[in-house]
Amino acid sequence: MDSSVQLITEKLYFSNRATDPLELAVLAGSMLILLGDETTIAPKLADILAGRSSPVSGRVLIGEQHLDVMSHSARGLVAYVSADFSCPSGVTVSGHLKLAAAAAGFSRKDSEEILSQLYNWCSLTDYTDTPVADLSADLKFITGFAAACLPVPKVLILQGPFPIDLHPLLEDLCDSNCAVVASVPGLEYVPHSSKRIALCSENSVTHIIRFQELADACSSLMRMRVLFFPALPRLVMESLKGARDIVAVEGGYEFNHSNLSAAVTNLANLARANSRQIAGLEIRSPSSAELTDFFSDDEDTGEVDLFCGEDLDI
Repeated sequence: MDSSVQLITEKLYFSNRATDPLELAVLAGSMLILLGDETTIAPKLADILAGRSSPVSGRVLIGEQHLDVMSHSARGLVAYVSADFSCPSGVTVSGHLKLAAAAAGFSRKDSEEILSQLYNWCSLTDYTDTPVADLSADLKFITGFAAACLPVPKVLILQGPFPIDLHPLLEDLCDSNCAVVASVPGLEYVPHSSKRIALCSENSVTHIIRFQELADACSSLMRMRVLFFPALPRLVMESLKGARDIVAVEGGYEFNHSNLSAAVTNLANLARANSRQIAGLEIRSPSSAELTDFFSDDEDTGEVDLFCGEDLDI
């Protein structure tokens, strides 16, 4: 696989409140997730990396030749998919994608074959004659994504959230050496094939971590709330194997547990053994602030990694 850098930042300041420049590099065939909702810099950073918004200072460089993303020469190397993609009234899926293919320079003959493959790959075959405005939100996004892949760019930037059906398609793009950067508002939107995840706060990228590191952190920080009927004595609840930081709430308890499946199984057994019913069960993922605190407590250098070893096959 090509390991060349397809996107790199150069002395990039994206906010007047940023104290240090953002050092970021994305390799061909890898996927970087910018994790943070609209209160963080994640959506704005995605726009800057795509060349749709200007940083306070510094540059974003694209491709092996490191072209400025804002320059005319970089057009066609980077594609962007908006979270609120739409088309004018009456424009069908096939109509939009035919225009996109023509704009990309494909001949009419080549377009027919390429679009047929694209419809099949994106599961849009049954919707080619449907107006884009009449599609579900998920299919609208996939239509915008399909247009961005005409042709497959060097770098693809997406503003999430996006449907889970897109995850295998993003993995296909990475397999073809495209570099993918996606801004998503929550953990539930992070694709499993992500190489790295950038934890974003209001003013900065606080940490860049591997997918497995994120999964381990979520397991450690996962918070559960269980309600019993009738009420279960605290002493009995404290016998639940693996439960930590148990706090009494109305009708039940909140606690941390590192193994979701084991916790659910043990809760069911505990309720049955004590002639109780589980009246409610809620699982809460850690917030961005909790993840930041978790990795801040665990780090040694306090520095953000440009690359992960797995990206470089080392």
